[in-house]
Amino acid sequence: MPGWEPDAYMAFGTQRTRPAMDLVSRIPLREPRRIIDIGCGTGNSTAVLRSMWPTAEIWGLDSSPSMIERARSSDPEVSWVLADASGDLSAMGGFDIVFSNAALQWIPDHERLIGSLFAMVNPGGVLAVQVPYGGRMPTHLVAQDMIQSPRWRDEFADFEESYSRLSAEEYDDLLCSVSSNVDLWETRYFHVMATCHDIVSWYSSTGLRIYLDHLGTDERRADFLADYEQALGSAYPPRADGMYSFPFTRVFFVARRD
Repeated sequence: MPGWEPDAYMAFGTQRTRPAMDLVSRIPLREPRRIIDIGCGTGNSTAVLRSMWPTAEIWGLDSSPSMIERARSSDPEVSWVLADASGDLSAMGGFDIVFSNAALQWIPDHERLIGSLFAMVNPGGVLAVQVPYGGRMPTHLVAQDMIQSPRWRDEFADFEESYSRLSAEEYDDLLCSVSSNVDLWETRYFHVMATCHDIVSWYSSTGLRIYLDHLGTDERRADFLADYEQALGSAYPPRADGMYSFPFTRVFFVARRD
């Protein structure tokens, strides 16, 4: 699991929170009583849930001590839990909404995971999830090419990618086995950045962390970032106005329990 840095993550807080807002808007429940935010991070997505359902009992769960510390300081009324969502969470009881925004990609075996999370949903409740689909994006493909290049392959010889995701079609096939009422969609956001370096900064605090944490020194991390930014430049050329478009695909689903 990557070492999370709350400040770096929230440097693009508005863009990171938008998918949580879009996901919440598709949840067809008026008065849920218990809600849990799986992989709550700094609590930005939990705040969206609190705003929508202020009287609900809300829990936020994350495996990162630094993220939970930041989240706890943002809202003491939420029940914040430091725990690994890949483990057994059944002791927490049932929830009307089991919610996760941009977190499940760090947990392996989604076939098992989705079933485990769905088991926490109360009858009539929903499992609502958003997962970044970065596997076909240049930010991911450039990093994969780099670690296989002569300059970097020796340092990444024993590297194992701790990043999991399924395609929308695969989630659709998986979800039909647990729910007869599934709303599933993809959204491609076009984030506007001032420089290509901003795109690198965005990805450095999320998907690129698994590569940076694998390197032994700050100097090597800096070298890797410099090579990465140079290689990424051709994939994200400037627009006519000098700004940079950063298309980002995400998969969403809301599965209801009968």
